[in-house]
Amino acid sequence: MNSLWKKGLAVLSTAALATAVLAGCGGGSTGNTGNAPTSTPSGDTGTPQKGGKIDIDINDDLAHLDPAVAYDQGDWEFLPQQLYNQLLTYKPGTAELQPDLATSMPDISKDGLTYTFHLRKGVKFANGDPVTAQCFVDEFKRILTKSLQSPAVGFIDPAIQGADDFYNGKTKELTGVVAKDDYTLVIKLTKPATYFTKILAMPFFSPVDEKYIQSIGGDKAFDHKPMGTGPFMMKSYDFGKEMVLVRNPNYFDKDKKPYLDEIDVHINSNPSATALSFEQGNTAFMSDFTQDIPAQSFLKWSNDPQYQSLIKKQPLMGVYYLGLNTQVAPFNNKLVRQAIEYAINKDNLVKLNNGRAQVTNEILPPGIEGYTKTLHGKDDVNYKYDPQKAKELLKQAGVSNLTVNMVVRNRSPLTECAQSIQADLKAVGITVNLQQVGESDYLSKAESGKAQMGLYGWFADFPDPYDFLDVLFNSAQAPINNWANYKNPEVDKELAQAATMPDGPERYALYDKIQDQILDDAAWVPLYNPVATTIHQSWVHNFYTNPVLEDPLADIWVSKH
Repeated sequence: MNSLWKKGLAVLSTAALATAVLAGCGGGSTGNTGNAPTSTPSGDTGTPQKGGKIDIDINDDLAHLDPAVAYDQGDWEFLPQQLYNQLLTYKPGTAELQPDLATSMPDISKDGLTYTFHLRKGVKFANGDPVTAQCFVDEFKRILTKSLQSPAVGFIDPAIQGADDFYNGKTKELTGVVAKDDYTLVIKLTKPATYFTKILAMPFFSPVDEKYIQSIGGDKAFDHKPMGTGPFMMKSYDFGKEMVLVRNPNYFDKDKKPYLDEIDVHINSNPSATALSFEQGNTAFMSDFTQDIPAQSFLKWSNDPQYQSLIKKQPLMGVYYLGLNTQVAPFNNKLVRQAIEYAINKDNLVKLNNGRAQVTNEILPPGIEGYTKTLHGKDDVNYKYDPQKAKELLKQAGVSNLTVNMVVRNRSPLTECAQSIQADLKAVGITVNLQQVGESDYLSKAESGKAQMGLYGWFADFPDPYDFLDVLFNSAQAPINNWANYKNPEVDKELAQAATMPDGPERYALYDKIQDQILDDAAWVPLYNPVATTIHQSWVHNFYTNPVLEDPLADIWVSKH
């Protein structure tokens, strides 16, 4: 096991989540909202009505329906809010944590190692079986069962006491996760981690009905026949064609939500056909998390008064960047890396995305505590487009006529973005050979630590600076997550300190200092933050976008149409 909390999760997140964004090239309470973007429900006038159904399209079949193994944006569209619940979740439209199946935020011991959760009483699974603390224990054990190959392992091993021994088969008991009684769950950590509550809001850590899982044939069967506590339950799934969700009659909030009786999800790889269906009034909404909005349709609707008020934009907790391998020539020269910073016209990249992106000069994206539209700290790390400055730095570095290779995924608009960067660098005297590769080659090249330069993306697993600065720049994470091979002993030391500090201004001030140093070292060229775009019908009410979770289907209600 990797000695760090996350093992390869950055690789998975970058690969899987990047496909979700059409716009993209590419303790105590931890309820800090920071600069988190929020979304106001749309079309929410009138009294919510129960009943009715909606039709939506998704690009492809879901990879997994078992919360322990699902780690794809499409999967998370349906798992976290529709079929399952967690101990904690996020307030609608924000990045602020609130209780879900827990009755309150956890009691945390003074040493920051013990988290005690008190659970709601009377919660049932969709089949009517009761939810107890043991159901959470069972899920933690499933995640740590090596044969299941859960991508969530790195979040809790070795973070939770006894996790590593359980994972390696040295014991059958998970000492760090205990059901004190039916409605009290105790989790013990190996070291303090301010962001741990945010981890527990991830879909992985949903309670499961072990009796049900065994009755249908075990974990493999469960991946195709999900059953949880969420507002909806799976009625049918015709693989490759359609999935039908219906109201969960045992949902604990059944007097209020969900409002809909049924959601028919059609697997359709043709976004243009979905756009036509939307115009005909059939498809309830289109979203970057479900079915991409074609660029042509987006431009058309943006200029049509009939649709303008129905379009929503949500800056995502993600960043696209040009990663520079700090250990490989010529990017082992800091001056060369800084020259690249000044050479790229980021406004052109936004245009290539039809405006569904926003330029950034920092690592942290909107919604993460510490993000600010104007960098605080050193002015000289707030790089601006300045080709002449780039040429001066290259001359100062003593290099000329450079030729470098850039790895980029072979899909649009990634290739167009890469070509724009290629032209910018050519203008300052750097020739770029584009290496357009498929998904598997893209990952292997990035993880190898040998790629000179690459167009990459990263989306938050949970809204905390740790998930960006520690995972992507800690030298111990190179090269599997730290694709820039960035190594700075002082930054490593400060990252370790920030990870265990109490939540508050001092912690985020330290992360500000860390980010400024990384930017000064120019390991990355932050390019832009993707902006998710959705459009919904006028008869769809209380629709809003989320900076952390996906579309809130349980909150939607429909009027007659």
